[in-house]
Amino acid sequence: MRKLLLCLVPILFPVATARAADTLRLDAATAVELALRNNHQLAQARARLDEAVAGQGAAFGAFLPQVSAGATYTRLAKANELTMLSARDSIMTVPVFDPQGNYLGQTGVPVRVPVGVDTFNLRLGSVNNYAVTGTVQQTLFTWGKLINAYRIAGLSLNLQKEAAAQARAQVKVEATQNFYHALLARKTSEVMNDAFRQLERHVAQVQSLYDNGLATRLDLMKARLGLQQLETQVSQVASGAELTIAALLNTLGLDPGTPVALNEELAPDSATADPDRAVEQALARRPELAQLRDAVRIADLGVRIARTASLPNAFVQANASYRNPVGFSTEWGGDWNATAGVTMPVFTGLSNLRRLQAAQARYRQAQVALAMVEDGMRLEARAQALALNQEARNVSYQKRNVELAEAALELAEVRYENGLLTNLEYMDSHLALTQSRVAHLNAQANYQVARAKLEKAIGED
Repeated sequence: MRKLLLCLVPILFPVATARAADTLRLDAATAVELALRNNHQLAQARARLDEAVAGQGAAFGAFLPQVSAGATYTRLAKANELTMLSARDSIMTVPVFDPQGNYLGQTGVPVRVPVGVDTFNLRLGSVNNYAVTGTVQQTLFTWGKLINAYRIAGLSLNLQKEAAAQARAQVKVEATQNFYHALLARKTSEVMNDAFRQLERHVAQVQSLYDNGLATRLDLMKARLGLQQLETQVSQVASGAELTIAALLNTLGLDPGTPVALNEELAPDSATADPDRAVEQALARRPELAQLRDAVRIADLGVRIARTASLPNAFVQANASYRNPVGFSTEWGGDWNATAGVTMPVFTGLSNLRRLQAAQARYRQAQVALAMVEDGMRLEARAQALALNQEARNVSYQKRNVELAEAALELAEVRYENGLLTNLEYMDSHLALTQSRVAHLNAQANYQVARAKLEKAIGED
């Protein structure tokens, strides 16, 4: 057997070491970093940001000349022809007489005389037609439509940046909250296990007293019942801890089977926040407010564009072509033309007026939405600051409760050993200490979560 164990140690030790090395060691900062790296919502926000960058580039392209080119080939079933008429004549000599009517002879110069009509067809084109064309068009003046559209694209880009910042803040809160919930569940499980072991020792003590006739059977039965009830609670807490770990891994975008070690303690922080200062910071830094302010500016620019929809626009355009046939010759040749023009809608069925009214309504909606969200941000920032202060007080209160419960249990143990305390009173003291320790852990975890929520409420990155 000893030789077998010596042979298995080199095999099993690397496996155990590898498993330990694969364990993910997490603290709150690492959890937030992993969540920001793997979160799908943030990946979607980054894709929308890329889309907004491309949209701004497309809006800038409207200022530049628009160049297009094309090539065509056209095959006609029959080329157009024009039927022409031509006179058919004959050359003859004409007799010449003097003024008295005397014949003098024939003319020496022949004279053409029409004697009929001939027809022929003139082809006006070719059945094979080739053309290569190019067009350059430059908008000159649009009453600010292009510049306002470009400004809207820039504001849309800023809006998406703020949306990404908002998504980032939300992911940080979720990762922090799930981390401390998981840490709380594990610490609670440890407290419950300590309480279970302590109660086991008490049950053993009651059993010894019962065996020596110093305790009643009822005391022993109540002690065992309390131990069984606590064992059930320990199992429930352990299951809950596993669920919180699974939720944490899901938030971090990791495999649910990843082994995790939480390398952080619930520190007894007690820093408080100034509600008025929190409100000021929220109004200055919250990405949601920045988004709505950009939305108000976009709506205002939309009104300006709608107001100029019926005004004339000026442009210049040049066209060049290289084609075959050219005129009536089956050969390649070039041509060009240039145009300067003004376009203006004369009547659009009042659609431009309705678009202006709609743009003005959107502008008013954006202003109202901004005011509403500002009020909500003020309330949220103040509420989160007050919640943090309350959790800081709870940490202090629960710490004192734990100290009192520990002292009470020590006294109860001594009094029970000396027969001055009933088993039920001892069980109550033990339960009070367990509850106080769990409440203290809850207060510490809630404080960390409240701090993360306050950071989000004031727009702190």
